[in-house]
Amino acid sequence: MADQSKMYRWDGSFDFKRREDWDYKHSYSFMAGWLGQDEAKEAQRRKKKIGTVDEQAPPLPKDNSLVETIEKTAKHVHRSNDPTVFEHLIQEKNKGRAGWDFLQEGGEGREYYLFCRHCCEREVEPRPLALHARKVKEDRELKQANAKANVFTGYQGTEIPKKTEKDAKFQIGELMEVIGVKSKPDYNGKIVRVMKFYPEADRYEVKFEGGRYDTVVVKLKEENLMYSAMREKEVQERKEMPEGEIPNGTKVEISGLQSDAAKWMNGQKAIVVCWDKDTERYEVRLSINNDVKKVKAANLRLEVPEGWEEHWDEHLGRHYYVNMSTQKVTWKHPTVTNQRGKFGQVREKLDADLEEVELDHERKHYEVDDQEEMEGQFNLQALVKKVEEQEERREAAEEAGQDVDSDDGLHDMAKPKKKKAKKEKVSPESIVEKALLLIEHTFVARESIKKDYSRLDGNFVARDLDPVIQRWEALERISEAPDELCKETFEVMLALIQRGADLLKELSQNRLQLSELNKVLNRVTTIEKREELYEDAKWVHSFMKTL
Repeated sequence: MADQSKMYRWDGSFDFKRREDWDYKHSYSFMAGWLGQDEAKEAQRRKKKIGTVDEQAPPLPKDNSLVETIEKTAKHVHRSNDPTVFEHLIQEKNKGRAGWDFLQEGGEGREYYLFCRHCCEREVEPRPLALHARKVKEDRELKQANAKANVFTGYQGTEIPKKTEKDAKFQIGELMEVIGVKSKPDYNGKIVRVMKFYPEADRYEVKFEGGRYDTVVVKLKEENLMYSAMREKEVQERKEMPEGEIPNGTKVEISGLQSDAAKWMNGQKAIVVCWDKDTERYEVRLSINNDVKKVKAANLRLEVPEGWEEHWDEHLGRHYYVNMSTQKVTWKHPTVTNQRGKFGQVREKLDADLEEVELDHERKHYEVDDQEEMEGQFNLQALVKKVEEQEERREAAEEAGQDVDSDDGLHDMAKPKKKKAKKEKVSPESIVEKALLLIEHTFVARESIKKDYSRLDGNFVARDLDPVIQRWEALERISEAPDELCKETFEVMLALIQRGADLLKELSQNRLQLSELNKVLNRVTTIEKREELYEDAKWVHSFMKTL
């Protein structure tokens, strides 16, 4: 809404010009082209976040009646036209009443109320998340208190009972936090995922997620695990560790250590965890006991993968590697090359503005496309044979009179060239014609009255969609909209699109508007989800207000 205090001049008189300017700017929302881009991008950003939450769920209040009151109030406030004013009215009406303190800062249930408001915007059920948060809090408080007092949380009777199998308390796939492990203090505080429960041993098989012990699998007792408040997204971000010349996850063998305290590690297998820039050493995790040690690059010998052999060149004083199946030779270690290849793959990502660009999806892929610059690794005899075969096919294609491209002969050009598909020419007349054809199919059993808009401006025509949009907004779930409402929306939209195309004839620069209007018209006949119909109706409604 407009700030009425800014609509007055210094002398107290009402400035109609300023009000007029605000109305003009306010009406230009969700318009195709350069106008309304910020609003459109914001709407797209909100749509992408539907079904997710950005805020941490607070523990669910134990009073069930309070929980239901908070959830109902949050839904009503969210559906109101002005949530701030409506929330204030509810607060004034229930001021001093028990169970309504959540509307005030610091009141009981305030955090859960704000979280419910956030979940309403994202269309997410808040109670399961808050219930899990309460369970996490209670479990963490118990485990931390027991660990601090050095108390075992298992059986504390005077007699030791017979060992019986018990049910699993934690579910498979749940994220937990390690606590109270004395034999491996480094494990404490790390995040793990429950993989399996062994009732006969009363142990959980867990796998570390991220950090220096990523993918390590161990078995822990129930008292060494507590629910984690960390979300899946945060866990994935923790997996990104600093990387040096040797990629993380590479298997190595330690060698050349001279100190007495470290000689025992010579010959031990390990996995590279990360690169420590400050000490200029690699952190490696020993396979024998999962301990993490810092080792210089010169003391790490990379394992040669299966199918490769390592040889020493006495003249150059360096190793080279031979692939036994292809006889390819390279100076680079194959383990590093293969690991780099996994992270160096390029994926095409087309921007919305490049949808009309044609790509050659049949371009031939060569082995050198996967090789790094200045990298060896080729078989000369195989390459010569390959070129000769390509030249033979090329000559055969020329004799047959087929079109051959004048390149280096490595492309198989015997295939006939595909004709480019003609682009649809969009004009106001073509949009009007398509809209009229669709309107003719709606003459039978219409839900709305057919009107003549030929002499009306766009902002007057858009008013016919006002009650329709309001009915959509009053629904609890857009996906459950009745068929009558969908049909009425479709009929009114077609009439507005027809009039909008007529009005665009009067604009000199209308290419972008015509393109967006044509997309909506083509899409509205194939829409399957009611949410998409509602979004298109809002776009047409806002677009017509600008004409």
